[in-house]
Amino acid sequence: MTDAPSAAPLSIWVPGHNPARPQQPVFLGTTATARGLRLQATDTDAAQTTEVADGVWEISFRAGRAPLELTALVPAVDAVAWWRPGSTEPHATVPPSWGDPVDTTALLGIPVGALLLRQDRTGLVYALDAGSHRTSVRAGLVEESAEFAVMVTVQDAEPGAEIRLLLDVSGRPFAEAVPDTGRRLQRGGGTRVAPGAEDAVLCTWYFAHQDVTAGTVLAQADRAAELGFGVVIVDDGWQTMSQARGYGWCGDWEVAAEKFPDPADLVAELRTRGLRTMWWVGTPFLGFRARARTAGLATRYEETELDAAVLDPRDDATRRHLVERIRDLVVETGADGVKLDFLERFATPVPHDSSPHSPVAATVRLLAEIVEAVEAAGVRPLIEFREPYVHPAVGRFATMLRVGDCPLSATQNRVGIVDLRMARPGQPVHSDPIMWAADDAAERVAHHLINALFGVPQVSVDLVRLDGAPSDALAFWLRVWTTYRETLLHGELLPQRPDLLYPLIAADDGDRHFVARYAPHAVTLPRRPWHEVLIANADDSAPLVVNGALPVSVRMEIWDARGRRTHRSLTELAPGPSVLPVPSGGLARLSHPDLGPGPEL
Repeated sequence: MTDAPSAAPLSIWVPGHNPARPQQPVFLGTTATARGLRLQATDTDAAQTTEVADGVWEISFRAGRAPLELTALVPAVDAVAWWRPGSTEPHATVPPSWGDPVDTTALLGIPVGALLLRQDRTGLVYALDAGSHRTSVRAGLVEESAEFAVMVTVQDAEPGAEIRLLLDVSGRPFAEAVPDTGRRLQRGGGTRVAPGAEDAVLCTWYFAHQDVTAGTVLAQADRAAELGFGVVIVDDGWQTMSQARGYGWCGDWEVAAEKFPDPADLVAELRTRGLRTMWWVGTPFLGFRARARTAGLATRYEETELDAAVLDPRDDATRRHLVERIRDLVVETGADGVKLDFLERFATPVPHDSSPHSPVAATVRLLAEIVEAVEAAGVRPLIEFREPYVHPAVGRFATMLRVGDCPLSATQNRVGIVDLRMARPGQPVHSDPIMWAADDAAERVAHHLINALFGVPQVSVDLVRLDGAPSDALAFWLRVWTTYRETLLHGELLPQRPDLLYPLIAADDGDRHFVARYAPHAVTLPRRPWHEVLIANADDSAPLVVNGALPVSVRMEIWDARGRRTHRSLTELAPGPSVLPVPSGGLARLSHPDLGPGPEL
């Protein structure tokens, strides 16, 4: 692939890096040259390049005995920021090419990134399919040439392994180019499906912590069902009488009988109310107080401050123990699934680990064995993974992906949901459980829920003690989400300005357009004919301005944060800006007057 005319390979200065082998150009064709895309790699002899769509290339490499290194470069014209998916990732900077690398494994992050240009266009979208192999990525501006470089090293691939690189320089909008790359990375499939994966979730963690009992859970059930929840996650604490917040009792995965005298009966009681049950499992931990400490299980290292060791998934007996305990937990209690927590800890680098076998690959094998064992017992399990283990290589075993822990951070929930939906299209994405302070106003409660609108909301508040305005806000916004979730979850997702953390996000299904406002920005109405537009206001600034291209007659309804209707009228919206009296935490619904009233909220 190097015999066609091409520019000489570019050497990019990186602190302390002295490449053992030079990179050679990979010729992608005249279209790539015209767009300014250059690619160079250390292993080019077996490289296969295919332009799979206009401006989109798939390049297949075969790993050799040395690490595969490759570099893609594009002109940085109109560059605004470098985007990587993740609720804690920076979104508003253009890093230098000599900056620190980002390591990715099947248990840590997603190998996807996009160079953002003005007007939400993309200059480059890349993705790397290296299976469970460890990769290191430097992405940044080459100061000498004003080009943007993505430099990738695949560290531990066995010789002959296929490595796929996806490059998109089509210039398409962010909301189109990134999900398209995500679908190609997943090879068009790989998502497990189970009933309840897109149902709202009540999680016990933030309101009960380890002081969770069968009575605590059952007390929530009637109110949870009334509000529209479909799943209850019984989080950490069911397996121990301790409330010390450590993991000293993990590893046996047997229900603490003093707290849950009949867990199967609890699951059955929840099911009669239409609620599915999932148990939390701190998967890698073997607590210092667990009986399984004497079972001869292999461990990789100890987390003394957590009162536990981390199991070694490379050991067959250790994997078998975990598979059997998780299978028995689900089957014997009649539960619907498990929340598998802390999977990234399996792969934490350990000094003096002399094994040639990868703990990451072993964890992938463990997850496959867990799913196979539970399904063989007749259960299609709900399985939750959270950031950072959302890579396609492991995410395919999950039925839902969740934003990483971010209690009380509405913005982080919003960013995490949208990032995951962009990078992992087609997979249900859940918020981190939403909580709020006891004295928070209804408006702030509404803000939290609006920030989770475009994912599946998880909530962790004590419904028994919840009343007044916060209760009204929770009930109203769950009704809104339930009523419109088909549009919110499966309509075309249109997030704006990722470099500004998505101040406006819309979902569009053709007839209905649902937009949420998180900053003092005007909302642009669709230019095509529409039946219904909904505007959720999660910003405290006034007024809320909408811009329309054409005059339109609408039925306008407005609710406040508690779900009280404050306005209803037939009105004319003139071309240009119009002011809508939507309060903070409230909702506006504009509908075609000839179509009749919308669903009752």
